Amino acid sequence: MQRFSTHVRWFARAALAAAALSGAGCASVRNAPSALISSLMTQSDPLIVEAGTPAYLLLMDALVESSPGSARLLLASSDANTAYAAAFLNGVSQERARLMYAKARDYALRVLRGRRVFRRAENQRLEEFEQAVAALGRRDVPAMYSAAAAWLGWIVNSPDSMAAAAQLSRALALMRRVMELSPGYRGGGPEMFFGIYYAVQPRGAGRDLDRSRELFEASMAYAGEDLLLPRVACAEYWARYAFDREAFERMLNEVLAHEADPPAFRLLNAVARERARRLLERADDFF
Repeated sequence: MQRFSTHVRWFARAALAAAALSGAGCASVRNAPSALISSLMTQSDPLIVEAGTPAYLLLMDALVESSPGSARLLLASSDANTAYAAAFLNGVSQERARLMYAKARDYALRVLRGRRVFRRAENQRLEEFEQAVAALGRRDVPAMYSAAAAWLGWIVNSPDSMAAAAQLSRALALMRRVMELSPGYRGGGPEMFFGIYYAVQPRGAGRDLDRSRELFEASMAYAGEDLLLPRVACAEYWARYAFDREAFERMLNEVLAHEADPPAFRLLNAVARERARRLLERADDFF
């Protein structure tokens, strides 16, 4: 669990934050939240986003309180809280991150509880929970993804809690179902997550580098050439754990050399390049 938690933190800062911020939006507040999110994603300076997002989170929480039955609002707020915690609180304030992830998880689970099959099995044995998740369909994908992402963030930030660790299988079940129902969801987010997951497992206890590479390749294909996060994650996890320095350096240098930044990817690519530079500086430590 500790090994998995450590390595999920980069996924949280990059893929999770990307998927959550780019996916959040709410038409019922007219166009303000969607316009704000679009503005955030076009920023090239993550510090600007860090400073400006808290006011948006307060607004979203207030809207949820005023319309507690709105699935659209619940998921928008869930994703926004997850994204902020992942990008700016992981490794900085574990207690604040845990609280935000818990709120985000609970918002998304409230949406899933609208499905009777899930509501009945939510607190039952894992086998029954997995059967209920298997009964969910494509319309449930956004809620499953949001719940799984926030749940995983909460687990990562609860390293001393056996109760939190025991819930990992439930979060993974939701993410697997998303990948089954909607391959490539949010630019290959589930594929990238499981690419990391299979790379960081201990040898002989779940590590599968061939499967990891397949999933990363799928994630990169879904993301397209101009979204750089999957390439950085593939270098950091698959190439690093496969001890393939040539692939590690090639992919990271490709990220740094990539000049096309569509406005919607500007923030995400800035995060990816920052990570690529730091990883290249530490190449001798890894190989």
